[in-house]
Amino acid sequence: MFEFFIFAFVTAITPGPNNSLLMASGIKFGRKASIPHFLGIWLGFTFLFFVGGFLLTYVPAEIFTYLQYVGYAVITYIAYRVATTSLVTNKKGSSVEKPFTFIQACLFQWINPKGVVMAVSGLTAFNITNNQGAFIYFLVLPFCVGIWLILGEQLQNSLEKNKKVARATYVVLGISMIASLLLA
Repeated sequence: MFEFFIFAFVTAITPGPNNSLLMASGIKFGRKASIPHFLGIWLGFTFLFFVGGFLLTYVPAEIFTYLQYVGYAVITYIAYRVATTSLVTNKKGSSVEKPFTFIQACLFQWINPKGVVMAVSGLTAFNITNNQGAFIYFLVLPFCVGIWLILGEQLQNSLEKNKKVARATYVVLGISMIASLLLA
């Protein structure tokens, strides 16, 4: 089970769509406004892992293929939106741009190719039950994902002062989301 803990930690802390989106949210809206997004990733992925263990045996491989393509399209669109984010910070939110809600972040887990690959490979490569794996992710995710949120918030003030670096940061976050698809 320790091997799976290492796997969960590494997969949860490395760049991917969740971490890039959460960091961008921390930069744009701050930590407090991004907490629902953070909670949605944490609990949504844990639920995906837990339920995925039951569903894995019943879902035809074709469904996973279609889900993967839908996920690629959605993440490519979101990566574009992140890369072209307005440089005007909006800590309070507005009707035009606001951070992911808890439900949006939870639902995003089901089309996130990195998350689905993490769940499927974790369940098939390690000798653990879905309950054990979900519990380990439940313990690991707050720390791993929280680092990205706090880093985004810490960058917020610096990036407000330097628009060129801010643009480059959003572009790198968008590119990292696309690059993560190559690993999925």
